[in-house]
Amino acid sequence: MKGTTIILTALAALAWTGCTEADGIGLTFNVTDPVSKTVVVVCHTDINEVPLDSLGHGTCKIDGIDAAYMRIYYGQEMKRIYAENGDRATISFTGNDFSGSFRFEGKKAPAVEYLNTIELTAMPDESYALPFDEFLSRTKEKTDEALALLHARDLKGTGDFVRMEEGRITYSYGTPLLMYPMAHRIMARDPQYVPDEKYYDAIRGYSVENPLYADMDEYREFMTESAHVLDEDNRDVIGLYPKLVAEMRYIAAGYTDEKVRQTLLHHIAATYIDNFGTDNVQDMTNIYRTYVSDPRLVSDFDAKCDKWDRKKPGKQSPDFKAVGIDGREYSLADFRGRYLYIDIWATWCRPCLRELPHLKKLETDFADKNITFLGLSIDSDKAKWEDKVRSGEMTGTQLYLGNESDFLTAYGIAGIPRFILLDMDGKIINPEMTRPSSPDTADFLYTLEGLCKIHNGK
Repeated sequence: MKGTTIILTALAALAWTGCTEADGIGLTFNVTDPVSKTVVVVCHTDINEVPLDSLGHGTCKIDGIDAAYMRIYYGQEMKRIYAENGDRATISFTGNDFSGSFRFEGKKAPAVEYLNTIELTAMPDESYALPFDEFLSRTKEKTDEALALLHARDLKGTGDFVRMEEGRITYSYGTPLLMYPMAHRIMARDPQYVPDEKYYDAIRGYSVENPLYADMDEYREFMTESAHVLDEDNRDVIGLYPKLVAEMRYIAAGYTDEKVRQTLLHHIAATYIDNFGTDNVQDMTNIYRTYVSDPRLVSDFDAKCDKWDRKKPGKQSPDFKAVGIDGREYSLADFRGRYLYIDIWATWCRPCLRELPHLKKLETDFADKNITFLGLSIDSDKAKWEDKVRSGEMTGTQLYLGNESDFLTAYGIAGIPRFILLDMDGKIINPEMTRPSSPDTADFLYTLEGLCKIHNGK
């Protein structure tokens, strides 16, 4: 079953040679005939891009997690793995046959084979039309079927995997219970349906504090959402942020296991800030700073807050290194003294290409003004960018940034086109500037102080 959220941030990669057996999870990658320079390891909502050397070798270390389900991506293909603190594993595959040649060597190899063989099947949508007693019965049947497949395997010597997998199965099938009232109103065409106490008793039966499951996505998702369902005083709270703050208050006041409480509070707050930023989040941060003290969690939370602070208006822009068509390398310092309107684009991006005529008009209208229009290409194939620039269709200053630049990470760029406006000192005016096609763009640019002074000071 897929998780309900996929929220992506950076997970630090550290060299782990010489670590003690109880220190973190260490992964080594051996890729034969690599076709990509990186392997991506996703743990919870964190992304770890593991660089491969010229021989296709790479390593990464994941700290602070007792047991972890992870996803390994190479290009568009994915495999699941499981590891526990202290594990060391080697993952090998051929670059052009990731799925067919994937091999996991380590203590948890039988668990990894299971995870990539057995897929949990979802409850059919029409099941939500059933009365709750029948729906709950179907849920338990699906759970028991999956548990039977798990227990039929010989998974001795895989640490806590069987117990962890029992929990993952249970909460994977428990999560649809949380959606039952809304889904039942739709599928049964009964908009007046209101769940009775049997429904809430069922949710309470799943809502159990278990520190073994604290690092499991399915458990976290169920426990945080069940806090909303079981909080009678705040069930009708609407709006994402007020709802999450209410969930945090419920968990902070009602949960007693420190690992469970701190992990869930961190899961809620860190995920929200990672996606929506640090504006107007004082209630959330007040609860977090009061109840979360785990140094690893706090460090991760602070890093997520800092990521947003770094790109707030008035902050110095993160720097970049990019090359021109002649091979010359440029950085932000090369554009000081002029306003800078940055276009993050790629040749394959149709919305980007639709903005080109509007961008050209802006460049023409502001040709005698103290502003540079800078295109930064994130094409993976540099040759395609070169062909586009040499075609004569592009105007302004065009540089090749590539798709692995830290500049993209610093600005949290997950989609393009993206436009950024900097002042003459390289400070951020707007990290998500309006597009060239918007009439607001030219109107705003004309308000910039000193814009009419061209570069030579005239």
